[in-house]
Amino acid sequence: MSYSILRVSKIKSSVNTVGVQKHVQRENIKYNNKDIDHDKTNENYDLIHGQEKQDYKKLIENRIAEGYKGKRKIRNDAIKHVDGIITSDQDFFKGMDQSKIENFFDDSLKFLEQEYGKQNIIYATVHLDESTPHMHFGVVPLTKDGRLSAKNVVGNKKSLTNLQDRFNDFVNEHGYDLERGESKLVTEKRHRDMDKFKDLTSYHQNLAEKAEKQLLEQEKKLDELADILQPKQVEFSYFEKKTEVAQKLFGKSEVIEKETGNVVLSKEQYKNISEQVNAAHSVIEHYKKLVNTDFYQENLRLQKELVKKHEEFARLTKDINPILTENDKLRKENAMLKDLVRNLQANIKILYQHIKQIFKEKFKDFREIIQTDLNKRKIENHFEEQYQKDIQNKKERDLEM
Repeated sequence: MSYSILRVSKIKSSVNTVGVQKHVQRENIKYNNKDIDHDKTNENYDLIHGQEKQDYKKLIENRIAEGYKGKRKIRNDAIKHVDGIITSDQDFFKGMDQSKIENFFDDSLKFLEQEYGKQNIIYATVHLDESTPHMHFGVVPLTKDGRLSAKNVVGNKKSLTNLQDRFNDFVNEHGYDLERGESKLVTEKRHRDMDKFKDLTSYHQNLAEKAEKQLLEQEKKLDELADILQPKQVEFSYFEKKTEVAQKLFGKSEVIEKETGNVVLSKEQYKNISEQVNAAHSVIEHYKKLVNTDFYQENLRLQKELVKKHEEFARLTKDINPILTENDKLRKENAMLKDLVRNLQANIKILYQHIKQIFKEKFKDFREIIQTDLNKRKIENHFEEQYQKDIQNKKERDLEM
């Protein structure tokens, strides 16, 4: 039997939202995922927007502007985007025609609208260009009373477990015979090596994001300094003049005013000029630091580390693929064994009822013979187990009467 799978995760920054958008809408030029069949990418579609490309950040901001009713200003680090995926295994989709696949994802979208509210679903994109059809969906975590709260909308691990249970019940009520997918805790354990690799590479991503943030801060500061340093006419109050008395041999002395070449500044004018001088000094200091930083060598070092991580990723992938294949095989065998056990239990129950009718008074002797034989063979006595259940049910019926 196949499984229903629903996963959700919080997207913690607008940068990551852009990354999700590029993956979902196939906006990248190159992909590491070899399962993508680019000849089929044009078959992908969005249940909300069709084939038209969307700006996820804009969709999110528009929805918040429309639906947010909180009195406080939204924090800069607030979670505004929840991304999720809905799918099953390959066996479920095998032999299924296009219309049935579309019906499955249409019904899945109805479940999401029921859970999160129709207006809060910003995309629901079905991918048909990979080995297993699946749907990516995005949610703005607005509560019914208009608060932005991923904590309330998504909840904790128990809430997510309940969500998966509700989804499985929903799809089965709509005619799909599916078992509930494995707990995320189980799948996380299986992919521990892969997650370890992702943690290693995310370290470098964090470094890059931190460096980018510092660069933006420096650019902002330099812009402010450059604004102060923009060429402009320096204002002053007036030219300084010096009064001199010119003596004459005949007649009165003449008073003459001569400019000294100096200017007289007001306090405000002096303050403005001082700010420009300090800004210029700051720019020079920043320039010296940049000149002494060997970005080229640092970039080479990071590139070499990235190559090593790619090699480690390839090794981990090679190691984990046989494990995943074996696990899939065991899971299928386990499902078959469960069906077999259920059939055997049903057979034992029917067999028990018929034997009980046939032997009647000698049923006790028959039970003892079965018990003795099974004990010798060291086999668990399910026949006796069924007998004890029958006795217990009879006692309960007598008490009810």
